[in-house]
Amino acid sequence: MATYKAEIKTVPTGSSYTVTVESGSMSTAKQEIEHLYDPIYIRNLRQVSSGSSSYSSADSSGLLAVGAVILGLGLLVSFWWIIIPVGVILGILYVIGSSD
Repeated sequence: MATYKAEIKTVPTGSSYTVTVESGSMSTAKQEIEHLYDPIYIRNLRQVSSGSSSYSSADSSGLLAVGAVILGLGLLVSFWWIIIPVGVILGILYVIGSSD
């Protein structure tokens, strides 16, 4: 869906203002504006952005990586009292196992 902007006037003595609608086509955008605002006139109806988003998969994978790091740090801070003893025990077992 694309974004459309138009200048409309709803009362004879009032000033006009700009409205924005999301629609599949220009005629559908005009119908939506007429249904929602019941304007006296619609001027300068134009498409201001296409239906494609500027959000890419690279953005989402970056957000996923940042979220994973924050979650990992949160778990480390929350469960340090378990992680440190388990790490020490595993370290001792590794040293004992590698000396054979």
